[in-house]
Amino acid sequence: METGVLHGMIIGLTVLIALATGLVVSRTAGAWIADSAQTAVFERAGAAARVRTVVTGIVIAAVAAWFLPVDTVLSGAAGRAEAAYQSAAAGAVPAVSESVDHLAAALILGSVAGVTPFLIRVDVLVHRLPDRLVYPLIGICFAAAALASFLGSSLVWSSALIIGTVATLAFAAIHLLGRVLGARTMGLGDVKLAFIVFSTSALYHPWAAAVVLVVMMVIAGVWALIGAVRARRLHGVNIAFGPAMLSGMWLGSVLARFVL
Repeated sequence: METGVLHGMIIGLTVLIALATGLVVSRTAGAWIADSAQTAVFERAGAAARVRTVVTGIVIAAVAAWFLPVDTVLSGAAGRAEAAYQSAAAGAVPAVSESVDHLAAALILGSVAGVTPFLIRVDVLVHRLPDRLVYPLIGICFAAAALASFLGSSLVWSSALIIGTVATLAFAAIHLLGRVLGARTMGLGDVKLAFIVFSTSALYHPWAAAVVLVVMMVIAGVWALIGAVRARRLHGVNIAFGPAMLSGMWLGSVLARFVL
């Protein structure tokens, strides 16, 4: 199958997954927020806001899948052991293995994109990243990458699992250090979100995590500066770090293809 046609199918599947994810999440806000007062704040904008949030997730999914480097990162031709190729015709990667790679990528990108606008919105409104959204998303990213690392043909999945785990441990260390020193660093929700952010970025480039980290910090810094200007003070200004992590993930992942 031609790369262009295959890429188009991946984009379509990613968008469909984002649509399904967004519709389910939009209809179950009370269940995953699990707090009546916070749910009321989240749903105060009404049905129009829910529709915009779902549509935003679809747009993110389409753009993310469009820039996915299907012909390089998800191709097993450059990294699988020689024994794996001997069973393939003319040295090509088996079609089933490639299909697993593409399905796993669409599942991860579609699910994360579909949930991203909801996580950003709820974190901005109530400064919280609900576990009932984050944990299932972690499970999807981990399970898809783990399964594809065994059944797929690309080496990107092992990198995604390792990078996501290392990032989570690093963020957890920062969180614990802040608690020991009594300093405000990042919340536990941000620590959990780290696996999703950095494992997803690995689908675009092995070193995309570095670009994502830089973009994330720039966004957080600008947001903090805007908050300080609005509050007319430099100290005691709190920002939701989740939106910076998620927007940094998508922007940094796409930029990684051009700057690395």
